[in-house]
Amino acid sequence: MPTRRVPHNNHSVRLCNNRSLLTIKYKGIYKTKNNIRTYCTTENREMIKLNPWFVTGLTDGDGSLYITTRKDLTSRHGFHISLEYKITAVIHPLNFKLLELVQTFFDGVGIITKDKNAYQYVIRNRNHLSKVREHFENYPLQTTKHLHFQLWCRVLDLKQGKDHLTLADFMEVLAIKALFPEGLNDSVKAAFPVIKSITKPEFISSTSKLNGHWIAGFTQADGTFGLNYHKVTQMRLGYTCQGQFRISQHARDLIVLNRILVYFCCGSTRMNRKIDQVYVFSVASDSDLMNIIIPFFQKYYIYGAKLLDLEDFSRGVHIIHNKGHLTPEGLNELKKIAYGMNAYRKF
Repeated sequence: MPTRRVPHNNHSVRLCNNRSLLTIKYKGIYKTKNNIRTYCTTENREMIKLNPWFVTGLTDGDGSLYITTRKDLTSRHGFHISLEYKITAVIHPLNFKLLELVQTFFDGVGIITKDKNAYQYVIRNRNHLSKVREHFENYPLQTTKHLHFQLWCRVLDLKQGKDHLTLADFMEVLAIKALFPEGLNDSVKAAFPVIKSITKPEFISSTSKLNGHWIAGFTQADGTFGLNYHKVTQMRLGYTCQGQFRISQHARDLIVLNRILVYFCCGSTRMNRKIDQVYVFSVASDSDLMNIIIPFFQKYYIYGAKLLDLEDFSRGVHIIHNKGHLTPEGLNELKKIAYGMNAYRKF
């Protein structure tokens, strides 16, 4: 497999067919705490510029647009209304770096926080949220999150330049928030038991071809690179291994998976039998993985911890393509790779 290099004066990312697959070099130093390397950001924040469609794809998967209500006795109506844009990522140094890249993409605004299970990049400042709005107006969300974006923008318009909302505007905000997945909390319902409902905008999916960078960002969020090592009594060695690339979505966004299917012209989209209302786009053909999927990600990059799974996946698919899974040595190597990636990975 040829080496993939993302050129830059002070950084390189390589994807190649050897044991030391990932090399990421950044100008500056590393800080180490509890055996986890986190990146020093003062020198290296400008070294990678994310493609705008990648940011949209990442948001379609791991991003959220929030309308929050908080009890506030100083507020005219007893509640403070605020807006948020948030992207969440699993705890891993490379995912932290990815969120820094997103922060840089939005001109350095917002903050990155850490809780027990995840990193979160959040923008709350009303003026800074205008950058978010401008981005998604130019590079639209492709999933049903686009509906939430339209409603979110309506609230942003209502709050623009106003210290206090009129009662009519405030009630409209509550009606809009009721349409979001988290809905209204009990304290709001108790204070305003009668809220006039509004009609949710209809989602009309685009019929245009998806952008490759959007698919890469969406994969970063909701995709999986897997090596399925399992027992097969019919095989001479008793086990086999198969590569599989997957993207999962709720049924409401099945149309997006079908658009991905059209983009790649391979694979299939099926209902997940184990999880209700979830569908999976999957590619498992050896030739399709070798000739379509892996070359795609050599052209359209991903940047977070999933890059480690991609390189292990690529190495495994090459072993399988070269019939290594039919030898004890190759099968043992595939087992080591499979049980060292995704949920099994330690850092």
